[in-house]
Amino acid sequence: MAQENKFEWAALEYERICYSTFDNRIRTIALNHKANCQLSLYNPAAAKKTMLRISYFGLSDSLVFTSRQKSAYASYLDKDFEQASSQLFLVDQFLNEEYQAEAALLYALALNELREWDKAKEKMLFWVSKNVDKQQTRDSLLFEIECAYNDDNFPKYRDPERASLWSTFIPGSGQLYSGYFWDAVFSVSMLSTGLGLAAIGIFVVKYYVAGIVIGYGLFQRFYMAGVKRAEYLAGKKNYLNERKYNTQLRELILKIED
Repeated sequence: MAQENKFEWAALEYERICYSTFDNRIRTIALNHKANCQLSLYNPAAAKKTMLRISYFGLSDSLVFTSRQKSAYASYLDKDFEQASSQLFLVDQFLNEEYQAEAALLYALALNELREWDKAKEKMLFWVSKNVDKQQTRDSLLFEIECAYNDDNFPKYRDPERASLWSTFIPGSGQLYSGYFWDAVFSVSMLSTGLGLAAIGIFVVKYYVAGIVIGYGLFQRFYMAGVKRAEYLAGKKNYLNERKYNTQLRELILKIED
């Protein structure tokens, strides 16, 4: 608690400096320090908001880079990958290769989350070319990157609309297409139960109206739910496959950085 209070008071002091100075360099440094405090308080959203207040006019390249990178880092932690990528794109556009190479791994992380794996691979290769001198180590890292970013390893996506369409015409097929066998079995069994109840009510018990209402009502409910469920499961499978792949890539990047 005392540590949190320390960072909160420090952030307030840096904010005071921002409002009391007309020097953009001092203001930018204060905003960087304030963002550091907010990151220490596990509040990347606030840190991102702080860094977006920076005006880059008249700043040195080193301070521009520090600020852009911190802004990208806070955005990445806040899962705003578009903003993180945008900040690092500006590093590529306006700063020299030394800064571009230093930011390359963070840029690759953001690009991975945006499914821009080919661009992320380029950033990884660029980082290795600029930061690894030993030929054997370089060759080993290049091989790992090529394997990780091979087209065959990219996540295989299911089309949610196709899953929904298949389940519309063949109940359960959309769930099978999405890779969820037992969901398909459950859907088909419940539809069969609905039809079975309707048949029993009509042909066995002779309660025609009750049989139709209960049996068809159950069938209709699970039929519509199955169509929506198939679409949801396709999206879920895509998300899980993407998370698994990006987790592997993140582990590779962290290993390379170490």
